[in-house]
Amino acid sequence: MSSRIHDYIWTFANQGTLPSDSDQERLRKALLTLIASGIAILAVFWGALYAVAGYPRSGAIPLTYAATSILTISFYLRTKKFEFFRFSQLALIVVLPFLLQTSLGGFANGSVVMVWAFFAPLAAMFFSDNRSAFGWLLAFLALTVLSAVLEVTILDNAPTMSKSLNTIFFVLNMGFGFAVIYVVLLYFVRDREQSHAVALKAREEAIASKSALEQAYKRLQDNEVKIRELMLTDPLTGLPNRRHLDQRLEEEVKRVRRFGHSVCIVMTDLDYFKAVNDTFGHAVGDATLQMFSHILQDSVRTVDFVARYGGEEFVLLLPETMMDGATQVAERIRQSTAEKVIPTTDRKLSASFGVTKVRGDETIYDAIGRADKALYKSKEQGRNRVTCVS
Repeated sequence: MSSRIHDYIWTFANQGTLPSDSDQERLRKALLTLIASGIAILAVFWGALYAVAGYPRSGAIPLTYAATSILTISFYLRTKKFEFFRFSQLALIVVLPFLLQTSLGGFANGSVVMVWAFFAPLAAMFFSDNRSAFGWLLAFLALTVLSAVLEVTILDNAPTMSKSLNTIFFVLNMGFGFAVIYVVLLYFVRDREQSHAVALKAREEAIASKSALEQAYKRLQDNEVKIRELMLTDPLTGLPNRRHLDQRLEEEVKRVRRFGHSVCIVMTDLDYFKAVNDTFGHAVGDATLQMFSHILQDSVRTVDFVARYGGEEFVLLLPETMMDGATQVAERIRQSTAEKVIPTTDRKLSASFGVTKVRGDETIYDAIGRADKALYKSKEQGRNRVTCVS
């Protein structure tokens, strides 16, 4: 129930705010609306109390204040003109206690209500700025001096209040004054706590969102890497495919053009592979290709590049290698292959090779075409051999 009352009061206090208001501006408007409404209600109480105590003139002043304050609050909530509302409320707060003081017989009987007047410069510090607060402080001091100057006239024309009643009113004024301060601080702290809770929740959500985005981005990167690997890898042998070979060969040709490096190409083809598929089936053919890919990988350096060119054809790129060295590599692979048998059979395996050197003034297709011609010569000459074409 208490929470519902708090929510209702705070909803009313925020009626004068605008969607474009910052949190600080919204809080200022809401608190001033709350203070003005609270003091207006207290003013009705004080007016009735003064009248009952035998001071109708003094009672009329807070009642007039209450009516005027309610009108300005209603005008503000309808028009959202906060500057006018702020000025009118500060003016009412600073003037009311001095009017009461004059009606109660001057400093001796009315100084207790001065606690309300001092709210004006204090409120201006929060609801406006320091310069405005200083102006209201000067107004407060000027009215105090004026009251002192008019003290004799005030005492002659105003009824005096008994000492006991004056004490009661002093206690009530101080009590209600601190009650207003407490209510303002209560809602200020409550609003700050709610704002902090909202900000903390938003921060936690932002952190969670950031973490989710980072994880999604990492998954995306991982997927991109996997997709790229799939695009550039032969699924059967696990070797780079022709697309990857073209990219790598393009890089090597550029190095040859720029730095004059020596790069050789070895193209190889399993002999009579179609007969293997036709005779023993594609499962044996696939196992044979996998076995041959392992022979190729085990026979080269880490800087060398082995790719499946298509079907039973494979290509080796050998950077920083002269023709003699490339020929030796091809011959070593040929001998290792000749020692193997086709999986699940007793038939010997063999391969033919074509070796050439990359030139700086040609395209990758020229280099591959020359290696293919060398390979074709090996096949023409009986297969299971190495042929070089410079």
